[in-house]
Amino acid sequence: MKLNMLFALGLCAALTTGAMAQDDKAVKEARKQETRRDVKKVGDKVENGVADGAHAVGTAGRAVGKAGKATGKAVANATKATGRAVTKATKATGRAISGEAKKVEN
Repeated sequence: MKLNMLFALGLCAALTTGAMAQDDKAVKEARKQETRRDVKKVGDKVENGVADGAHAVGTAGRAVGKAGKATGKAVANATKATGRAVTKATKATGRAISGEAKKVEN
């Protein structure tokens, strides 16, 4: 009788230990899955952050390009205006000298 009770107690303990081991496996697997999900979430956030950063850099680059284009146009226009002014002044000076030369000849 005592032997049967001990056997039953041992069997019960073994089953309980086995069930606990199964629970431990399930807990470990759940933790692995949770870790994978967390890693994936972090990866997604990093990926989105990189994409946002690249977009911001592209937008800033475009703004710099437009500003450069505007500056280039302004410089070109100023250079043209300066060139025209110099040309007019040179022509006027040439005419003045030419006029004086004509007066001296006469």
